[in-house]
Amino acid sequence: MQWTVRLEARTSAGEGETTELLTFSRPAIISTLAEIGLMLAETKTFLARLQASMLCGQVAEYAAHHRVCPECGVLQPLKDRRTRQLQTLFGTVEVEVPRFKVCRCRLVAPLAEATVSPVCALLTARCTPELEQVQAELGARTSFRDAARILETLLPASPVTHEGVRNRTHAVALRLEADDRHAAATVVVEDKAAADASRPVVMLDGTYVRAVPGHKTRNFEAVCGKVGREGHSTRRFALVRSVAEQPHVLLRAALLDQGWREGDAVTAISDGDPALPALVRSATGGPVEHILDWFHLSMRVHHVEQVMRGLCAIEPPLAPLDHAQIDVERLRHLLWNGGHEKACEALGRIVSWAKDAALLNDPTVEAKARRLVARCTELRSYIENNESALIDYGQRYRTGKPISTSRAEGTVNHLVSARMNKRRQMRWPPRGAHHVLQVRAAVLDGRFGQHAIQLAA
Repeated sequence: MQWTVRLEARTSAGEGETTELLTFSRPAIISTLAEIGLMLAETKTFLARLQASMLCGQVAEYAAHHRVCPECGVLQPLKDRRTRQLQTLFGTVEVEVPRFKVCRCRLVAPLAEATVSPVCALLTARCTPELEQVQAELGARTSFRDAARILETLLPASPVTHEGVRNRTHAVALRLEADDRHAAATVVVEDKAAADASRPVVMLDGTYVRAVPGHKTRNFEAVCGKVGREGHSTRRFALVRSVAEQPHVLLRAALLDQGWREGDAVTAISDGDPALPALVRSATGGPVEHILDWFHLSMRVHHVEQVMRGLCAIEPPLAPLDHAQIDVERLRHLLWNGGHEKACEALGRIVSWAKDAALLNDPTVEAKARRLVARCTELRSYIENNESALIDYGQRYRTGKPISTSRAEGTVNHLVSARMNKRRQMRWPPRGAHHVLQVRAAVLDGRFGQHAIQLAA
């Protein structure tokens, strides 16, 4: 059997033209399943020819339309014809770029000569926005080499190396940052209805990425987070503070996207790192309620409980630790219900009884008792250093409000770990990681649409 694909083009003036694109043939008697239907190679050839025919026809009609002088309606003289290559998702197309002499009715000096090239004004980049978007998205989702290999395998796209994918991913990231800076600089009039709604919650967490050889440190920190507000879809953000020009601008743009207005209060949940709530204050310039993440606080209590269980397993039972065990069992309840001062008092008593147990028993018990003293001292210092960020977690939890950065930790896993750590044992320059994180956050949020972001240079 034989199939022929023809393309019928019709201009705005009604003129038609038919072009034969490709002919497919198959044996009359099929011997294997592989001979059924279209093959990938045939499809790529068909798409490349279809793209070339459509693009050249569009450019030719565009040039013919702009050849007419807008003042007098006369055709402008043709000076010369050149060619340019345009990279698209379906192959590289060579288009004709004519240059016209400007009509004399539009010249300032009668004897002067000027030229105009409408097609050059149209082709502002060497590739189409769609190709750049697909390359940047694949570069954010997988390694640059894999992204180039996927494009080469599945589409008749212009040949590209991993360096090309990386450069275009970085270029898109710079434009995303520019859009965020523009959005953050926009003055928004306060909406009373929005001000009365629930305040936005910023959940932040940090992680470390392995740096390239030659960097001043072995690892560098990446800050990831999620901004949520009732009635809005959550917005992710990520940055590397050491290279970001204005780190707070990215967070401010995310807050504005959630309906936040200048002067509105914001709730920030973090693990106790003072730099994270400071970033939120810098972005808002207003009141910020900082809440210590319950998960990190609970894990430190868990460490105390583990050491206490080890001491209680010793036979015979240790008399001074009977009272300490009661206080250890109360710690989580006290912290959950806002009894932070009572928790510190209980930790002081546990430390005193653990020291007595270390003095009254053999060296094996002494080592475990001193470990309990160390864990209790660490927990007490953690509580005292974050005293202003401690709340009644039980009451807030019962109202349905977040009390931990679990969502932010999930964001760290999606943005950083899945692309830069875990199975992909890569080393990154801080600026390169920062750019990939911008694109990856936009992709996962669904903000990476051609109509939402101006990708053309």
